Amino acid sequence: MAQTPLIENRHDGGFLVSEARGHRSRDAATFSGAVKHLPGEVVAKKAGGTATAAAKAGNTGNGVFTLDATTPVLPSAKAGIYVVRCTIAATNSGTFRVFDPNGEVVGDIVVGQTFADQIKFAIADGATDFVVGDEFDVDVSVVSGTFVPLNPTATDGTQIAAGISFGTYDATLADVPGLVVVRDAEVNGAELIWPTGITAAQIATAEGQLVTRGIITR
Repeated sequence: MAQTPLIENRHDGGFLVSEARGHRSRDAATFSGAVKHLPGEVVAKKAGGTATAAAKAGNTGNGVFTLDATTPVLPSAKAGIYVVRCTIAATNSGTFRVFDPNGEVVGDIVVGQTFADQIKFAIADGATDFVVGDEFDVDVSVVSGTFVPLNPTATDGTQIAAGISFGTYDATLADVPGLVVVRDAEVNGAELIWPTGITAAQIATAEGQLVTRGIITR
């Protein structure tokens, strides 16, 4: 006797193998992107927020510090004041170290290059060289918490996997609230939803980005 097979649809959290006790693995979030998000979709944090930059009074160097005009605040940014301080002086150059609002080192930038980690800016050389201790402060506020589908070919921060959609959230017409798994969880790799056309190498990169958040693919 023929039977009609039953097909289980995706359900909230169905991709989870394990997570932290309570709801510590999940955060409330806003979903965007003009799409319908499904449980298990790998998502990225949308760049957003405002930032202002100012040179420290008494700087010796007169090079120009310029925040990116389009996305000065990247998805992983924190609200507060970033310190960009010259640590190595050089003729017509120099190296600056970037500290986040908690005082943690984000990275280094050489004069003449563009920095793009949490905040995005460039430092141009001036007529007077920078000296060790010259500094710029970047005040970041209104950091976005909006999640969109991962886009591995993007350059605006949405190429960085930041979590996994816990449920179904229809953001086709407008942003909607939801839950996202952002830390300390094991997930079933066969249940994850990736962007169309993503390569094996890009998946491996994204899985590595999730590992840094304590999200392990099994």
